[in-house]
Amino acid sequence: MKVEVIDIPIRHNGQLFQKGESFSVTEKEFARLEKHVTVLEADEIVPVPVPEMKLPELKDYAKKHGIDLGEATKREDVLAVILKAGEAGGGAS
Repeated sequence: MKVEVIDIPIRHNGQLFQKGESFSVTEKEFARLEKHVTVLEADEIVPVPVPEMKLPELKDYAKKHGIDLGEATKREDVLAVILKAGEAGGGAS
């Protein structure tokens, strides 16, 4: 996504960007900078398929979708609970 600096100078990828200058960032980088930039062009967000998510993403997914993970803590166990809940509730993607 393309962003523009709105207040303080920002160092990104070894370059210093002043107020009014624009540059491209990933969604992850944007989360770190969002208080200091405005979005000029948003990329289409392509969701990561559930089976490819990492453990923190799986936990966030479960929380957002109201899935009780019970005592599952390992990635494989959390994934199994989410997929099982998806089968019961119309399918996790």
